[in-house]
Amino acid sequence: MNHDLENVRRLAAKLRENLAKCGDDPDVDPVHDTRTGTRRLQATLEDLVRASQEGDDGESVRAAAAATMKTLKKIRREAGPVRDLDVHRKLLEKLVKRAVEPCEDKKDEKQEAPDRARIGAPDVLETPEAGLRVTGLNQQADDLDAWLKHRRSEQADGLKAQAGDLVAKLDKRLEELETVLRAKRARRARKKPPGVIALDAFARLASEMQMLDASNLHDFRKGAKKARYVAELAAQGDAQAKQVGETLKKLQDEIGDWHDWLVLAEEAHAALGDEATELIAMVEAERERHFVAAMKMAAKLRGRLMGEWLAVSRRPVARAGSGVRKRPAGTVRRAAS
Repeated sequence: MNHDLENVRRLAAKLRENLAKCGDDPDVDPVHDTRTGTRRLQATLEDLVRASQEGDDGESVRAAAAATMKTLKKIRREAGPVRDLDVHRKLLEKLVKRAVEPCEDKKDEKQEAPDRARIGAPDVLETPEAGLRVTGLNQQADDLDAWLKHRRSEQADGLKAQAGDLVAKLDKRLEELETVLRAKRARRARKKPPGVIALDAFARLASEMQMLDASNLHDFRKGAKKARYVAELAAQGDAQAKQVGETLKKLQDEIGDWHDWLVLAEEAHAALGDEATELIAMVEAERERHFVAAMKMAAKLRGRLMGEWLAVSRRPVARAGSGVRKRPAGTVRRAAS
C-alpha cells in the first residue's frame, strides 16, 4: 500500500467514526472531532493534489480528491455551526464566572494587593446594589445562553438527520479515491519535507494578505490552519515540521479566540437587542481585547515564520530535511519589516 493511501485511510476512518457518532448523539466531542477530521483529511488531499504528476494518472487523482473534498465541505457545513455554538456557550460561562467570582489565577496580584482580590466578588450584604448588578448580569447571561442552546439544538438536529447520508456519500467518494490511488503509478519522493512545504504555503498566504485587519484576519487564520495541518502530517518524524505546526497553531488559536468573541457579540445583539447593555458591553470589551492580542500575535509569528521560510529557501536541497537551522541575526526583523 502506498503512503498516500495509508494516510487517507487512517484519517478517513477516524472521521467516519465520529460522523457516525453524530448520527446517534451529536455531543460536544464527536462534533468537534468531526469538524477537525474534515480539516485534516482535506489538508492531506490538498497535499496529494499538489504532488500529483501531470497526465491522465495525475488528473484522475485530482478529480477524485476534488470530489472527496466537496463532500468534506458538506460535512463541515453541518458540524461547524454546532461546534461554534458549543464554544460560544463556554465563553459566556467563563465570562460571567470571572465577573462574579474572585480571579483565582492572579495569585501574585493577591499577594501584592490583597484588598483588590475581593473586587470580583462584591459583598451583597454591605452593598446591596452590587448584588442587583450581579443578578441582572446573570439573568442576561441566562437569556443569551438559552438562545444559544436553542440554536445549538436546531443545528444539532440537522446534523443528526444528515449524518447517515453524509457517511454514505463519504464512503462512496473514498472508495473512488482509493481505486485511483491503488492504480496510481509510483512517483519520485518529494524533494521538500512537510515542514518546508508548510512554510511555502504560509509564505504564499503572507504574500497574498500583506495587510491584516478585522476584515481579512479570519481568512488569514483559515489559510494558516491549512498550512498547519500540512506540517502536522509528518510532525512526529520531522522536528522542523513539528516546530512549524506548533507555531501555526499558536497563531490560529489566538485569531480564533478573537473571532469567537466577535461572533458571540453579534449573537448577543441578535438575541438580546438593547435589553442587555451590561453583558453586551463585557462581550464587546473581550472582542476588542482579543483583537489587539490577535494582531500582535499575527505580526510576531508572521515575522518568525517568514524568517524560517527565507532561511530554508536558501539552503541546498540536500540539507532541506536536516532540521531547523539557527536563523542568521536580523533575518526575522528584515522579513517582518
